[in-house]
Amino acid sequence: MHHSINRSIEFLTNRAHIGWQTPVHREPTCTPDNSSTSDTATKTLEKISSAVARISDDQEQTDATLTDSDSDAAETDSPIHSLASLLPQARFFTGTDIAFYSIAESAEQCTPGQLVVYRLGIDCPVELIAQAMARGAAGILTEQVLPVPLPQCIVCDTDRALAEIAAKQLIDENGSRPDQRLLTIGIVGENGKSTTALCLAQVLRDVPCRVAYHTDLGHSDGITSEASEQPLAGDAEIINRVSEAADAGAAVTILELDAQVLRCGGYDQIGLDILVIVGRNSARCDFGPSPVDCAIERVTADGIIVVSVDDRRSMRTVEASGHSYLTYGVEVDADVTLKTIDIEDGALNAMLRNESRSAMFESLLGQGVFTESLVAAAAVGVATDNPLVQVAESLGKLRELPGRCQRVTVDEWNIAQAAPSMVLDVAGSPRRVSFVLDAMRRQMQSASPACLPMNAKVHTGSSQRAKMWCVLALSASDDLDTLAQYGRLMETMPDHCVLTCAPDAKEQFLSLSHGVLDGVENCAAMRLVADQERAIAWATQCAGPNDMVVALGGINRKSAHAQREDALRLQRLMENLMRDAGGDSKTANHGPAQSQSTTVEHASTQLKIFNPEG
Repeated sequence: MHHSINRSIEFLTNRAHIGWQTPVHREPTCTPDNSSTSDTATKTLEKISSAVARISDDQEQTDATLTDSDSDAAETDSPIHSLASLLPQARFFTGTDIAFYSIAESAEQCTPGQLVVYRLGIDCPVELIAQAMARGAAGILTEQVLPVPLPQCIVCDTDRALAEIAAKQLIDENGSRPDQRLLTIGIVGENGKSTTALCLAQVLRDVPCRVAYHTDLGHSDGITSEASEQPLAGDAEIINRVSEAADAGAAVTILELDAQVLRCGGYDQIGLDILVIVGRNSARCDFGPSPVDCAIERVTADGIIVVSVDDRRSMRTVEASGHSYLTYGVEVDADVTLKTIDIEDGALNAMLRNESRSAMFESLLGQGVFTESLVAAAAVGVATDNPLVQVAESLGKLRELPGRCQRVTVDEWNIAQAAPSMVLDVAGSPRRVSFVLDAMRRQMQSASPACLPMNAKVHTGSSQRAKMWCVLALSASDDLDTLAQYGRLMETMPDHCVLTCAPDAKEQFLSLSHGVLDGVENCAAMRLVADQERAIAWATQCAGPNDMVVALGGINRKSAHAQREDALRLQRLMENLMRDAGGDSKTANHGPAQSQSTTVEHASTQLKIFNPEG
């Protein structure tokens, strides 16, 4: 099933770029002025002609710097492709085919014989036409007919067309699609995709075999790893990355499937040998297929689906699909089961069981809360005929992932005893926030009795129970329903809540905060601090040595590079705050004689801290 999205041209942004003026309103006359239409067309053609002349002059000056031998070599080395054979379902305007050497990255970088792509709402049509004509483009790939005498190929979606072109070109080069040259595993779900993908990569890497992966924390071709500055790939880009992994000798590629890209058909040229469904996928309130439905369509006829036995909605969909499947679960009966023995000081001790086989392992990943990701990765290890003992051993090697229930600590033990515990998580949805807070609360309740501290500044005579301080960073993309759900969670789950926002959402902070407070009964129980760093500092200074500060959100997830940079920034901030709290006796004691307010200095700014305990 193919799914496309409707797009429209944003003319307002194009006017400023190409110099269009706002049309002047004129009173209608009795007789229609037929000359106005011809005048408009003439002016448009003149605008294109002048742009073509200008670009042609620039192109001649650029070409003058190249030698004739280089130009001839460039033309002879590139094979000629037929667009009609690559896109048999497409329609052509001004011709029946387009012969081209390659696809230009942009109209400004087009060379003679290349195919130019016009993207609705992104490219200015006048500039693109002028650039294509002046630079000798072979034709234009577009979703609508353009007023240009160049051959045009009309498709319903340019991104999907480019993916189809890339797949067929790679078939011509290698004899098969890139995903057919290696074991392709896709991971879909609302939460836990990146963690499951990296756990699975660790399991399969110990087979041993070369493993490539593509997640929102980075990608690897099996040899080198990189934190890309681009968002999670789809369409032609993901095909090229899978091809690069196959060329690098990878035996397995693991793909984190983006929900929106799935629904738009961005993985239509990828076949999945194994599909892993993680999390508990909720019902959709809009029209169209769910990401799980779209992902199941990409599973090959002999493929396997790995699904949680607790996700009843996905289980029904998988059973109706007719594919072979393997179930996993935590503390339940399934094909692969994880039994939790205990979680002590952030270390998970658990047992994996498959049929009559079992294996013990210890994991420090995410404070021991990512049990579903661990057992899902173990299920894929079982499906690929790996010994269960080896799978368990591999799962214990992955220690920490940035922004995934990340425990922030310092090396100095005396400071760590006097400072509150610190946890950092990317959050991003009410379901994720509820999962993290519930897991941290259970850990605090099951914590072992406090031992005699070796730091003289820490008082052990206090009978106060440990408290959870939550610093929730709101995002500009959160809708009213999401904000109201945050409000209900913040009022019921943590002991204290501080509302803040991502660095790029400060202008909307008040409106976002009001959306959260709409779901709260006692609005005065929450503190509002627009600056995220100051909010974390306030919670850290108010928390006691036995308390826990949980920082949620405020991390830019548009790219792997941005996500890692923001997580590292917050990690360093929290480490410095722990040293400040653990090294200052006034802020570490929290005894009865503590003053009502304390002034702390961080990053050359002073923040007045109020202690709500009095």
